[in-house]
Amino acid sequence: MGAFISRWFTFFQERFELIGTTLTIAAFFGANAIVAIGKPQLLATPYPKLFSAFALIWLVFLHMRLFDEVKDYAFDSEHNPGRPLARGLISLGEFGLVTLLVIITEILLAAFNGRETFAAYTILLAFTLLMRMEFFIGDWLRPKLEAYAISHTFSASLLGLTTGAAICGVYPFDLDRSFLIFALGNWFIFNVFEFGRKTFGKEEERVGVDSYSERLRPVGAFALLFANLVIGVALCLLSVSIKFSLPSVLTISVLVLAGLVTASGILYFQAPTTIKAKIYRGTVTFFLLAYHIAVIAGLLV
Repeated sequence: MGAFISRWFTFFQERFELIGTTLTIAAFFGANAIVAIGKPQLLATPYPKLFSAFALIWLVFLHMRLFDEVKDYAFDSEHNPGRPLARGLISLGEFGLVTLLVIITEILLAAFNGRETFAAYTILLAFTLLMRMEFFIGDWLRPKLEAYAISHTFSASLLGLTTGAAICGVYPFDLDRSFLIFALGNWFIFNVFEFGRKTFGKEEERVGVDSYSERLRPVGAFALLFANLVIGVALCLLSVSIKFSLPSVLTISVLVLAGLVTASGILYFQAPTTIKAKIYRGTVTFFLLAYHIAVIAGLLV
């Protein structure tokens, strides 16, 4: 048992860092929850309901990470041999068993939260299973890095819908229009993170490892990210303006964060050195967390 715990502790340290990842998921959950139900109702929501809904979303993020590790196993064995599965830290059989236990726990939590949550979760689970199978067109889709990413990050919108259904106690199709717009915006916000994290300086590019900067050149990679940034922020502000009186704190903070990403991207593509690429990726990672915190703070204040 001690060896099992040690193996998985190492996995979490390397591939699903608990503190930072949990904070990011909590911010995502909180932003979607408060836009879905509003401040007074969210603060009045019983703690068991909030905790179980958050636990469900956290576990779905985990099982998607687990799916990705298995999907990438063959590639990692050749190009990233130091990763846990590739170096044999955890066997594929053990990995599959833990993934199954995670999904069973999710099913129980979704059922505990009621039929509405279970319906939303069922859609989300089905989509993640399709992602695991690469929509049965993996050989065609995998070389198309941009299409591959966009098809997978749609899960962020479904995660938002599941959050909304769990917090509001309604079926996904009964959630109000403003929240549906916000949930759609999740897709583009996660695209910003996805397109940023696989953009590198010239010295960082590796043979046989695809990146947006290698495929589109640095300026093209930034242009793709910037388009998603503009759409994601616009959907956020539109959503909040429909349902609430758009708080200036939220507007200013989200626009400032978008400005930071834009500035780091411009500096990067003008001179795509390793240090500027790392700053760009760091800014994009910070944006994913700070954006959701800005939404929560703006609506709470």
